[in-house]
Amino acid sequence: MASQSDIAEDAALRFTGESAEEPEDFIQAVNKRAYAAGKHKDNAWIADFAYPFFSRKALRWYEDLDEAVQSDWKLLKRAILAEFIDQQPAASKVPIAAPAVIR
Repeated sequence: MASQSDIAEDAALRFTGESAEEPEDFIQAVNKRAYAAGKHKDNAWIADFAYPFFSRKALRWYEDLDEAVQSDWKLLKRAILAEFIDQQPAASKVPIAAPAVIR
């Protein structure tokens, strides 16, 4: 039976794809859980482990991936970063006016 801490940790793994920090946090959390389970070198196991934590925008995106990407953590984490980090809106490049000097 899952403990309260296991349930809380699993909730922290949820990945929606809706914030800039979330993809890296999700990958790190999945990697930590895989390492703790002694499965950190088993890319198929990690990809299967991560699947239930995709939701919302990230789940819709995941369902459109090729099966080869879905089943290999090394490919999946690269795809996550490419989709959800590289696609985040860039900071505005419009210069901000300098404050007026009052004499």
